[in-house]
Amino acid sequence: MKTRETLLKIIRSSIWNNDLYIGEVVTEEVFEEINKHAIIMLPSAVFSTLCMSPEIHDRWKQKIIQQVSYNCRCRYAQSKLPICVPYTILKGTSAAKYYPNPEYRTLGDIDIITKREDYINACSMLLDNGYYEITKQEEKKHGRHRSFVKDGICVEVHFFFSLINDTKKAQILDDLIIQNITPIHVLPDLINGLVILEHIGQHLEQGLGFRQIIDWMMYVDKCLPDDKWSDFMNLTEQIGLKNLAIVATRMCEMYLGLSQHDWCKDADENLCTQLMNYVFNCGNFGNKRTSDSDIGENAFVIARSPKATLRLLQDRGLVNWKATQKYGFLRPFAWIYQLGRYISRGLDRENASKKIRKEFKAARNRNKMLCRLGARQTSNGRIMFRDGQYLKK
Repeated sequence: MKTRETLLKIIRSSIWNNDLYIGEVVTEEVFEEINKHAIIMLPSAVFSTLCMSPEIHDRWKQKIIQQVSYNCRCRYAQSKLPICVPYTILKGTSAAKYYPNPEYRTLGDIDIITKREDYINACSMLLDNGYYEITKQEEKKHGRHRSFVKDGICVEVHFFFSLINDTKKAQILDDLIIQNITPIHVLPDLINGLVILEHIGQHLEQGLGFRQIIDWMMYVDKCLPDDKWSDFMNLTEQIGLKNLAIVATRMCEMYLGLSQHDWCKDADENLCTQLMNYVFNCGNFGNKRTSDSDIGENAFVIARSPKATLRLLQDRGLVNWKATQKYGFLRPFAWIYQLGRYISRGLDRENASKKIRKEFKAARNRNKMLCRLGARQTSNGRIMFRDGQYLKK
């Protein structure tokens, strides 16, 4: 709890320029939390006021230098993308612009989306200009995006963006994005907020960290005062993300120092606390959830029905059973391999039955939270765009 409270204090001080928390002691645990939540640069403005050992100071400083270098190269590559067809930037710098110091937002891949008819041309333009493709087989099969890399910078070209489980709602969001592609490659604030919110929804099931939550908080601070909520609310209702917007915002008010908004004052604060605990325990894209118990919980979260269970076993079996990559005739039986793997790993633990019951209960609570938030759940099917229409696989 001390580590968590110190982390939250540092975040509040870094964003709101509040000197109330100056002098916080950064332990090894606090430093690791900052790193795992991908906010290593966020406290740069208050870095000199924090107390830490010389060893932690040097490691943190080195990571900041490395991230500054990467951010600069990423922004330069983005400004020089050899794509002549219309496209827009998703997330990344489009979220960073709402920060008090945009350069302190950690960047990752460059995500873009084109108009449907320009998708193949955009990919070809990257290949023709020194990028090489690194799209994974699973991603090729799903068809959502293709990935390319050059000089250590990855560019993801999206054919569609939304992963909302409802085909009609997914189409509404993607149509809004594509219809608002402009020559300046930046979405209007109203639509950009939907992208940031849906990004949270996409990663909630497997876990996300404070970087995505802070993206949303800074957007709300800059773009969603009470008199702007009505227009945004209408869109969130159309795509099923209204409750996620309200709860995430109230959570930021309760824990991260966001000023209060009338439109989220009636949010269930117990649900807000549950979401905050979940974010803290996950880290960026769930990178803190690596123990056997976390893996077991994740499996129970996804396997909510016989069909979802079989899909999980087959998908994971294709990844873990290396022989299926060499011998195609084994692929239909990958689910059997994965079932045996889960049973073996699950039971080969001390107090296995007790741990399995605990994992099942945790998964049930997480699924209830996801349902109440209206967030994407893999067990409800995966959205795909094929032959001009949205399908649920």
